[in-house]
Amino acid sequence: MIAVVLWVSGLSTIFWMLRFHDHAPKETHEKLTLMERSIAMSTDISATLAITCGLILSLAQGRNFWVDPVEGRWLHVKAAAVLLGVLSVHGILRARIKRYARGDLKPVPMWVWSLLLAGIVIAIFAVETKLSFN
Repeated sequence: MIAVVLWVSGLSTIFWMLRFHDHAPKETHEKLTLMERSIAMSTDISATLAITCGLILSLAQGRNFWVDPVEGRWLHVKAAAVLLGVLSVHGILRARIKRYARGDLKPVPMWVWSLLLAGIVIAIFAVETKLSFN
């Protein structure tokens, strides 16, 4: 859980730092880029830990949630939400940090924030309800 919290909070921080970066004075761009890169490195480590621990837990519980269509429905929804929502935002923000380092300061679109929030909400909903609408 700690890795998930660090991952999501790091992505949120990077998103808002990038949103303010293009409005910041030119003399602060280099410092902002360094801060964004260091936070991004911690999100990379947190994402790796969260995904690894999640896979280990889903495979080590005695039941195979990946194969059982009824018991594993919530896990499939959660995995899709994380892959399509959270991981795609992670990749978009990492690419944007590289662009900003080169001086290409196009603002991050707000739909990226919406995609991150949607992925998180769907993943939490899938886990909390276990999607057992039999």
